Amino acid sequence: MHNYREEISSLSSTQPPYADFIGILSPPNINSPINTVINPILPKTRLHHVCEYFIEFLHYWLPLYLIFVFLLLAICQIILACHNCPLPNTDINWIRASLFMNIPFILGGNNSMSNILLNRLPVELFDEILCYLSCCHILRAFYSINDYLNNVLINYNNYFLDLSSSNISKNEIDLVCLLLRSEQIVGLKFGKTNFDLVKRFLLNFSNKQSFTRLRSLWIDDTIIVDQLFLSKLASIINYNKIISIRFDRIHLNNIILLSRYSFNSLSHLVISSSNEFRQLSKEIPTHLIYLHMYFDSINDMDQFIRPNMHQLKSLGVGIQCDINNIDQFMLFFSDYQLTQLIQFNLNFNVEINVQFDILEAILLTMRRLKYLTIILNKALPTNSDVLNGIQWKSFLSTSLIFLKIFNFKFSIEQQTSEYEIYSILNTFQSKWWLKDKQWFVEYDIHQNALITMPYFASKTFDNHHSYSFDLMQNPKIFYSNINSLNIDLVKYNELEQILMSQSVNRPCFNHVTQLSLNGYLTTDICDAIRNNIDLSIIKHFEFSSTIGTNEAFIQLIDNMINLSSIHIQYLHSLDLFNQLLSPYFSIRHLILFDYEPETRKELFYHICRLFPRLTHLTTNYHSRRRLCYLLNGLIHLEQLTLHLAQDQYAPNYSWIKQHSRLRQNLFELRVFTNIAQRERKLVLWINTNNNMRHQRRHQHHILNKCPIQ
Repeated sequence: MHNYREEISSLSSTQPPYADFIGILSPPNINSPINTVINPILPKTRLHHVCEYFIEFLHYWLPLYLIFVFLLLAICQIILACHNCPLPNTDINWIRASLFMNIPFILGGNNSMSNILLNRLPVELFDEILCYLSCCHILRAFYSINDYLNNVLINYNNYFLDLSSSNISKNEIDLVCLLLRSEQIVGLKFGKTNFDLVKRFLLNFSNKQSFTRLRSLWIDDTIIVDQLFLSKLASIINYNKIISIRFDRIHLNNIILLSRYSFNSLSHLVISSSNEFRQLSKEIPTHLIYLHMYFDSINDMDQFIRPNMHQLKSLGVGIQCDINNIDQFMLFFSDYQLTQLIQFNLNFNVEINVQFDILEAILLTMRRLKYLTIILNKALPTNSDVLNGIQWKSFLSTSLIFLKIFNFKFSIEQQTSEYEIYSILNTFQSKWWLKDKQWFVEYDIHQNALITMPYFASKTFDNHHSYSFDLMQNPKIFYSNINSLNIDLVKYNELEQILMSQSVNRPCFNHVTQLSLNGYLTTDICDAIRNNIDLSIIKHFEFSSTIGTNEAFIQLIDNMINLSSIHIQYLHSLDLFNQLLSPYFSIRHLILFDYEPETRKELFYHICRLFPRLTHLTTNYHSRRRLCYLLNGLIHLEQLTLHLAQDQYAPNYSWIKQHSRLRQNLFELRVFTNIAQRERKLVLWINTNNNMRHQRRHQHHILNKCPIQ
């Protein structure tokens, strides 16, 4: 779940087309509930309000019935919201609040009554909610509400565990190792993290029962899948029972493997190299319905696709061809019987200019196709028929009549005139493209490519770069697609002129969640930013300046009602914090640098005053005394990162445990050194739950089953 990157740049010629997995890997109808995300804002319907007023009117005469109806409504809202936007770690407790914490409010604050009602809910109700969340999210949101719910979590058998996120807290990983049994885990995602969570996880479960119910394994590109890693996993995982595998970075050094593995149950396979997978597998899987792979040769491609072609529903092909084998490539595809295929992704690297008849021959056998993505990395001349929207309309409207989504990126030769670009774009401006299909095509000057919007459009905007909007056909789509905005305030006037020159009266970046400002922030610029950016959805804010600009800064952050993370590099930080009166309870992450060193004592006081709910803090290390002050003042802190100067030495574990509040908490300490950047940092990873206990030893609750089966 998340915290996942959406970098189109990862779709390079040397990588498979699934690199941008959100769009290319999974069409909407193939997503499973475990990959579905949840809207952190739970809207209340009119019926919801009527129920609350009715409860008050009846003076709680029928509390069990009404609250059960209330919960069903809330759960319906959660399930419907699961398809909208990511669930940030910082807002995970909204689930708990929306489902349970309002019950005692309705009942007049009777916590014992709410626990009794909660204990009567059938376990199937919780199972329906939990299937949409990852393991760590579940434990963070639901663990320790009461013993009954703890038992629900201990007996839940469909956990998907993501160990690739940098935001996993020590609380969560300790609960995973303490509470979960191997047979409860059905999905694993591994990635490299500061505290080696994968190694910790494997050591913890190495002496336990193997993962008998594991069906999905994903190892991202931060971990190299080699012989040693595979053999470690083989001791606790039966590869023959795995249904879904994704290896983003596999490298076996062309050695003769001591052992090969069977993957007879595989139906979903995503691999960055066909040659590497053939080395580790005894045979090619023959039950695949989902195959996305970078094929090292055309023969490899044929050996994987041909035995699976009758049941394949989703196929992603990344391959390099030359003038000698392009005919063989086309011949294979014309011979494939892809009768079930509904999604096809092609990342095509060819040494010749691709003509439309080549793509037509590849696609003709895919009559049931609904989702199509094509990337051509070889630059095309402007007179290529591949760049002709009329040609595409004629083919797609007659041969691929079920196609719903069509995304492409076609590289264009350099030194192309504006007139030629206009001529190309005009062929994609018909009613069929814009109204019937709602497929929008633009020319991206930075990628020098013809792209579909918003899929291949940039998600970031940086006014350090020059932008030309003269050729843009759909500026509103461009603005709404931006989620990260970086502004050099010295050049803000130029940006304002660009925005005002567009056909829309007041263009608005209405989906920006990350905003970065650098320079002198005046009140006039602040007003302009508020007019052009929807500040209410900003979650991460970065600000750097050497000039005093407190008033405008305060105006901005007061409008960021959903702000959870802030990064400040500001010489006058103390003056700014002195003017902030009320604490910011929503802020969970703070990074603070470039302040005046002599102000650190007062500055740290204001950090504890203004950000009492901080879970992550990054700043400079000054002394043991200041370290203890921060630890004792920020009781919710889960991770503290302090940058060390060359002549500074971090206190050890024993000293910190003896002289701070952490004598009551489990924590870990590491010093990381980056030789290239000549940087050292001290990281404390803290378990804030000092009453953690093993709930499985004391089972006093029988889980309620729904009477209607």
